[in-house]
Amino acid sequence: MSHSDIYTQIDRCAYTNRFAKTSPTTKIFFALSALIISVSSTSLIAPIIIFASTTLLLLYFARVRVRLYLFLLAYPTFMVTLSCLFIALFFGTGQPIAEIALPWFNWTIFRSGVAMSIATFFRVEGAVSCLFFLVLTTSVTDLFITLRRAHVPKVLVEMSLLIYRYIFVLLEVTGKMNTAQKLRLGHSGVMRRIRSLGLLAGNLFIRTLEQGERTFTAMNARGYDGEIRVLEDMPPSSKTALAGIAVFDAALVVAVLFTMNIGVV
Repeated sequence: MSHSDIYTQIDRCAYTNRFAKTSPTTKIFFALSALIISVSSTSLIAPIIIFASTTLLLLYFARVRVRLYLFLLAYPTFMVTLSCLFIALFFGTGQPIAEIALPWFNWTIFRSGVAMSIATFFRVEGAVSCLFFLVLTTSVTDLFITLRRAHVPKVLVEMSLLIYRYIFVLLEVTGKMNTAQKLRLGHSGVMRRIRSLGLLAGNLFIRTLEQGERTFTAMNARGYDGEIRVLEDMPPSSKTALAGIAVFDAALVVAVLFTMNIGVV
């Protein structure tokens, strides 16, 4: 899957999944509450349950494509794995697991550092799965309508909408420019690759300004008066679903309280 196709795939999934007609307020409440519990959990039980639950909801109930979900999950998982590896190798105090004598210093790997890295990994994975649940089941339009109803300033909502859109525009333009450089042997050597990267960054900045001006002109031609208006037709929240989410969150909190003293390693 190419980077330029991500926006289309995410939007298509958000509008066609089985949870697309569910109230966005319900989905936001579930995602945010589970995310807060995941990142603040002092045990591994809650993040693991959250990750498994959101993955099950996405793949089995919402019928999100497995390939799309794994593709989106791969990048944050890779980055958090590298970060947790550094935490395990270079952080921690107390009881050591291994000591390596180097010419300059003694390298010590601590049990607390390994435990911290494992806990961090599962917390982040649980939080990321919550965000992907919200992104893949809720359209951007519904999300920002909900933010407006929550009295978030309109300027922030519209800026967020435009930023979200132009992230993928920049990815698409970057991909095309990078392909053009490869076809012209711009990556045939280290120095050429560095020069091509500099040219790409400079041209991308210019393209960004030009695209912004064209977009603003197009919006003005369509009667833009400082507010992006959309049809606000969303289903109401289900009290039963909200109560079920509250019970699920309460069960997670109880599980955290009962397992907070269980060591990771």
